[in-house]
Amino acid sequence: MKKNAREEIEFLSLFTDERYAKRAFKSLLDQSLRGPAKPLPQIENAKGNITPASLIDSAAYRNVVDRLKAQGYSRSPMQSEVIMEAAVLRARLDTNSLSLLLDRTAGKVKEEINVSSSAYEEMTDEELVLLSQYRKAKLINENVTREEKDIVIEGERHDDVN
Repeated sequence: MKKNAREEIEFLSLFTDERYAKRAFKSLLDQSLRGPAKPLPQIENAKGNITPASLIDSAAYRNVVDRLKAQGYSRSPMQSEVIMEAAVLRARLDTNSLSLLLDRTAGKVKEEINVSSSAYEEMTDEELVLLSQYRKAKLINENVTREEKDIVIEGERHDDVN
């Protein structure tokens, strides 16, 4: 068996073996996202016009290149940088894209609105004052009960204490 054929079989076996498939896909994805991004060719529709997706991709690539230059980097953009920039540009025009970005970065807005509150937060000031007074009275009552138990344990029970 030739070396190339053996390497190809070994590579493909990584994706068929359940123990290694997830790790293999993760490794490939990591390599792809870290790899250098190349500008995609312009895509035209049936009428010969450049598609919005192609315009967004071109703008995203240019934005990342400009940002890297402004930061003093001489490297080419990575795929992940261009993908994220394109997602941000799409979010300017599409509320679904914006919602997806918010879900992934800032948390779901719906979760922030439906914050669960405790029972104490829903109580009025008067109810909180009454609750505080009740707890103080209960604590005083518990202390008296403890003192009674201490007196009984010591064997010095007095008639006036029940």
